[in-house]
Amino acid sequence: MDNLSKFSEVLDSLMFERELNATQLATAIGIDPTNIMRYLRCVRTPSVENLVKLADYFGCTTDFLLGREPENYPTTFYPLPPFSEQLKVLKEHFNCPWWQIYKTAHITSSRFYEWKNGTFSPKLDNIILLADGFGCTVDFVIGRTKL
Repeated sequence: MDNLSKFSEVLDSLMFERELNATQLATAIGIDPTNIMRYLRCVRTPSVENLVKLADYFGCTTDFLLGREPENYPTTFYPLPPFSEQLKVLKEHFNCPWWQIYKTAHITSSRFYEWKNGTFSPKLDNIILLADGFGCTVDFVIGRTKL
């Protein structure tokens, strides 16, 4: 099962538990209802921002919502820093050169420098590759939790 299928399954379960339809959930978190429907049908991957909105609404980790963790472990969540700042945290924490980060994310150096300069934000797939490559959570990669 791929990331999008797992995400769709967990989102559907959480909505069922709360007796929510796509319109109600979308209204509650401030996104278009068609996005929720696309997530549920495995047509679209959420942006990092929308993933965090959903996780915050359901009080869960992004890793649980993505189906990467079997349970939702209680934790403290922090406001998301700009990803350009979080890159510095990742580099320092993992004590690695810049090139290791963009190789781990499977992106070009030019795209990486757009992340580093704050002119472009990573897609969720790249965030997941970073989490897998560094053996940490998605929440840590995006700066939502500390290790």
